[in-house]
Amino acid sequence: MAATRGSVLLLLLLSASTLLRPAAAESPLMMTCAKTPHPDVCITVLSAIPECRNTGDPRVLAENAVRSAATLGAGAGTYARAELDIVKDTDLWQCLDECAQDIEEAVSHLDDTEGGVDIDAKFKDVRLFMDIAERDTWSCEESCRDAPPSTVKATLLDKNEAFEKFMRITGALIEMATGSAGEPAAAPSADEHSDELIPDVQL
Repeated sequence: MAATRGSVLLLLLLSASTLLRPAAAESPLMMTCAKTPHPDVCITVLSAIPECRNTGDPRVLAENAVRSAATLGAGAGTYARAELDIVKDTDLWQCLDECAQDIEEAVSHLDDTEGGVDIDAKFKDVRLFMDIAERDTWSCEESCRDAPPSTVKATLLDKNEAFEKFMRITGALIEMATGSAGEPAAAPSADEHSDELIPDVQL
C-alpha cells in the first residue's frame, strides 16, 4: 500500500508543472506554498489531500507534508530493496543498498503510523534530522556515482530526487509552522544550531 501511494505521489511530483494552471486568485494553500522552495510541487501534492485544499495554515500543511514525505520515501526505499534481489552489477547493488539505507533512515524520522505522536516533537525531530543530513551531505547521486547507467539507476535517482525535494518543502512548512505569530521561524543562534534547521532552497 505504501509503495502504491508513493508511486501516485511521485507521479504528482513529476507532473506538477503540467498539472497546474493559472488561478484567478491565489488560494490560501497557494500563498503558503509560494514560500517553500518548490511551490508548484507543494501545491500539487497537498491539494490532493482534502483537508489541505482550502487552508493556508502552515501547521496543518506541515503535518500532512510529513506524512506525504514518509509515503514518498517508503516508495523509494521499497523500490531500491526490491531491485537489490535482481541486479548483478556490484556497483549498482552498492548504489541501491546505500540509497535504501539513507532513505529508510529518513523515513524513520517521518513515519507516524503508530499514532499518538506529539506533532511538535515530530516537527523538531524532522528538522534536526534534516540539519544532520545536510551536514553529512546525504546523496544518492554520490552513492551511485560509480554505478553504470541503467533504467534501475535512473529510476532510483528520480524517486530519490522527488523525495528530497518534498523533504525540502516539508522543512520549509515546519519552519513556518513553528515560527511565532505566523511569521517564518527566526534563524537559530549558534547554540541552537544543532537543534533547528533553516533548509536550503535547492536540492
